[in-house]
Amino acid sequence: MAFKKLIGELHRRSIWQVLAAYAVFSWLLFETFEMLRVAVGLPAWVEPTASVILVLLLPAFLATASIQKGRPAPWPRLTTEPKSEDVPDAEALAADPLAGAAAVQTTWDPAVSPRPGARPVAATTPPAPPPRRIGATDLLTWRNTLLGGVGAFLLLAVFTAGYMVLRTLGIGPAGTLVAQGTLDEREQLILADFASPADMSELARAITDGLRVDLAQSPVVRLHDQRYVSAALDRMELEPDATLDLQLAREVALREAVRAVVGGEIRRVGSRYVLTGEVVAAEDGSVLVSRRATARDTDDLVGAVDELSKALRERIGEPLRSIGRADPLERVTTANLDALRRYSSAVRAIDMEGAQDRGIALLEEAVQLDADFAMAWRKLGIALSNRSEERARIVEALTQAYEKRDRLTARERDLATAAYHSTVADDLPTAIAAYENLLSREPDEGAAVNNLGVLRLEQRQYEAAIPRFERALEIDSLSTIPFMNLIWAHANTGDFEAARRHIEAYPWLAHDPTAKEHLAQLRAARGEYAEAMAALQTLRDDEVASPYWQAQTNIELAGLAAVRGRVAESERLYRDAMALNERRRLSRQYLVTAAELAQMHVWIRGAPAAAAEILDAAVAQHPLDELGPLDRPSLELAEAYALAGRARRARGLLDGFEADVAPELRGAPQRIRLDRARGAVALAEGNATAAVEAFRAADRGTCIACSQPLLAHAYEIAGQPDSAIAAYERYLSTPYLWRARDDAWHLPRAHDRLAALYEEGGDPSMAAEHFAQLARLWDEADEELQARVERARDRAGTRDR
Repeated sequence: MAFKKLIGELHRRSIWQVLAAYAVFSWLLFETFEMLRVAVGLPAWVEPTASVILVLLLPAFLATASIQKGRPAPWPRLTTEPKSEDVPDAEALAADPLAGAAAVQTTWDPAVSPRPGARPVAATTPPAPPPRRIGATDLLTWRNTLLGGVGAFLLLAVFTAGYMVLRTLGIGPAGTLVAQGTLDEREQLILADFASPADMSELARAITDGLRVDLAQSPVVRLHDQRYVSAALDRMELEPDATLDLQLAREVALREAVRAVVGGEIRRVGSRYVLTGEVVAAEDGSVLVSRRATARDTDDLVGAVDELSKALRERIGEPLRSIGRADPLERVTTANLDALRRYSSAVRAIDMEGAQDRGIALLEEAVQLDADFAMAWRKLGIALSNRSEERARIVEALTQAYEKRDRLTARERDLATAAYHSTVADDLPTAIAAYENLLSREPDEGAAVNNLGVLRLEQRQYEAAIPRFERALEIDSLSTIPFMNLIWAHANTGDFEAARRHIEAYPWLAHDPTAKEHLAQLRAARGEYAEAMAALQTLRDDEVASPYWQAQTNIELAGLAAVRGRVAESERLYRDAMALNERRRLSRQYLVTAAELAQMHVWIRGAPAAAAEILDAAVAQHPLDELGPLDRPSLELAEAYALAGRARRARGLLDGFEADVAPELRGAPQRIRLDRARGAVALAEGNATAAVEAFRAADRGTCIACSQPLLAHAYEIAGQPDSAIAAYERYLSTPYLWRARDDAWHLPRAHDRLAALYEEGGDPSMAAEHFAQLARLWDEADEELQARVERARDRAGTRDR
């Protein structure tokens, strides 16, 4: 009935009114498409196809409006039978005798009632009218036109639904590589340099860079870090910046355990440029995906690269709703649009996706494109600091941002000032003042809110930090950084359950490696060592293409193996991490890991001579004078050498640091590490009193458990057993998210020394308790430690249990 009314209404409308209605309908249709694209995603070809349908239907609608204007609607049809209301009553006949005649005339049949005065004729069937030719007025009816339009869009809807079902299920050519199981979601790919004729090499390089930026925005595609590609080329005895053609990229992929490579070419066809992109299997070179885009001229190349990247991302398996949704660029000061795009992609990678490697690489590209890009320098320094990368790079980046602050907006100036004073100059009051100044103008500045919480962490004000991180998450619930900090703050208050609930409340972080690391450390902090090791092993397997995570998980697994007395496994894992850093040419990280391995020999194995040999070999492999003063791990090595009994060597390293590194360049971690090194050297030199003072000075900052076992050890040597017991007990009872790193060396020894101290002090029950704790901790210890385990069981009286 509604359809009939619509047709009747259209018959009464002019062509201009029909055109206006058609325009409104088209607008509503595309608004619907936009809502569907955001909600569930639509293939890229749906809207262009709908546009074609609308264009093709428009002439039909206009012609129908022209032909049918003013013509009666086909409903209701006329009949030759009189209606009861057409027959006049007696009063009407009296008033108008002709009315009855008219009524009779319209129903007269000569075969039934001959007209008066006429000769009767036989009733005959009237001849059939001649067949009428079907014309435009018969075809171009509103009924046909409307049904044709509805049918076209219904067919488009059916085809689209079928395509999306096949795509999701991985069936046929519509199926994505992820749905088909060819690639895993978030699997890393290597981007090869685009091939081109010799005269188009610069253009090909620009297209490769543009495609890298576009692919970096994908939540499914992850590009292998360029630094690791360069390191692989170096191991192949090639120049790190060698042209990475498709064949070479496949070889690098095989070396780096990457399963697929993205490559392509650009060529000129007449006045146009044709871009071809492919996803190729590294193992056999088979083409998994191939897509093409065309540019009219060089000005059109940016759009063609965007079109090509979207096509590749769709075919790989990115959700359709995320493709083509332009993420807003960050509002920061730079004149270079390409640098801004890289910066914006880096912020998303670091803050929302946990892709630190990719984010750092993008930031480095941004500052290469615009050396005055202060906010990119700031973000680079913060990202490097969060990863404990080379100190020289951190200082350079944050200093660059700080020195360029006068050309920035007030917001950016406060952020740059706070970052410099909190990380480089170790001036927390100035940093706090800058963040608070920013928040007085912009209370919803998430970075300032989060970073004020971090400064509270450094001041050990955990209860005050928690509301900051919660507020930062309210401002931006997709940012992973305040989420991780919130877990840290809850754990440091001892509320491990709250920390665990926060992890489980954000299932979208299931693929974030940093979240996995936090969960593993949370379990280790609760003494769930087997579960923590399993979580770290899963993380290592998931991030097999990331040298950083391979090294990091090996170090953390080595610590957990050591705390359980599995020293052979611990040494193997430490050496695996050293080998990874060796291949990455990260001398500082190599030496720091060697120092950790040496400490394991000192504290767990009780083998200082073996520890000194490890340190000597590491320094011979990577001489310190080949590193800049800020990047030399002089303090870590000084502490390790001192604990290994090499006091003169330790003193030389300590004095060298103090001479080479200006006080204003020593950030908070370096100042704390300096006090620890001073304490260790003082112990090695026989000055226990000075050692106690130095370790007490080092007991500050975010690492609330790091210095306590060292302080307890100094108290023992100084002949203060009661203070030593108090320090050891405080160490054992201190909740701390990252305590597994120190527990690796100090937890077993703390129980061992407390047992001895309580025994000497006449408290056998407490001594037995700590002996039992040590026996349980080393229940699966290596054979070389079993004599100590048996002794602990004897003293605890648990041998027969």
